[in-house]
Amino acid sequence: MKQAIGILRLLFLILFFILIKQQALMVWLILYAVSLLFPALFGRRIYCMAICPMNTLMLGVVWLKGKLGRLDRPTPKLLKTGWLAWVSLGLTVALFIISRRLLGRDLPVMLLWIIAAVVITLFYHPDVFHDLICPYGVLQRFLARFSFLSQDGKKTARDYRGFSVSVLGGGKKKTLPFSTHNSVE
Repeated sequence: MKQAIGILRLLFLILFFILIKQQALMVWLILYAVSLLFPALFGRRIYCMAICPMNTLMLGVVWLKGKLGRLDRPTPKLLKTGWLAWVSLGLTVALFIISRRLLGRDLPVMLLWIIAAVVITLFYHPDVFHDLICPYGVLQRFLARFSFLSQDGKKTARDYRGFSVSVLGGGKKKTLPFSTHNSVE
């Protein structure tokens, strides 16, 4: 199953870059919008787990950091409140609207977020970006709390322990990555 998800991630990453080259990011935005049904109905963040190009590239950065023996820095106090993810969502939506109205085309805002995600993951645990900054994951996480068709999905969202544990199913980490730990577990 892990191998199938890995292949799926790679295929979606390729699709994402094809859509950028074709200047058809609206197709990706529609894919994202449709993916919002999964957390709302089943409590599962399928987009974040298997489709998101940011997550795919961040997993590569985590692998590379492990090979190089790099430790994660503590999360900056400014980020620990969690409000930045909602602000980044607002800024992302505003940039989409402004670019369409003023420039008549879509700016590759998600490409900018990918660069930010990779750079942040070079220094911090990937959950810092996933849980505290990502404008796309914040909606997925919020909708998972409602999970209209799955009590298990609702419970998982309610007992959320960070992206790596709750979404990817990794590790048995007891604290959130934005507490005070310094290394990838």
